[in-house]
Amino acid sequence: MAHPPETRPFARPEPGIKPQRVLLVDDSRSIRTLLKIYLMARSFEYIEAESAESALKELDTQQVDLILTDFHMDGMNGADFAATVRSHKDLKVSRIPILMMTGDANAAEVRNKGQKAGINAFVRKPVSCAQLMTLVDTILPAPKKT
Repeated sequence: MAHPPETRPFARPEPGIKPQRVLLVDDSRSIRTLLKIYLMARSFEYIEAESAESALKELDTQQVDLILTDFHMDGMNGADFAATVRSHKDLKVSRIPILMMTGDANAAEVRNKGQKAGINAFVRKPVSCAQLMTLVDTILPAPKKT
């Protein structure tokens, strides 16, 4: 049953508050879609990239407030991507909070690689909506009304 527009159970941007932008980096379209559904509690704008290399190109042209990246991807992995972001020449880019995810059986090793690369948070897949939102709210607080 569809909800009338005024009662849909997802957040809308508050008047006077600029939506935050999240860069979703995962080679799986279904995972990127699931993350967007989970993140509906916050009024985010989304930029999607199916590889670390294409995400780096987006960071050169788009302002981003948060990066959610997978660890295992073709080409550059999530830890190498995070390290590249941290060494970016633009300080705004190098300071973007990064949450890295993995479905790898050896999550402790992946977490260690991510932490050495400068990630802000780590989560093992499958991730629940509540778990993801708790981490996101911790590393990127919701904007305050101006």
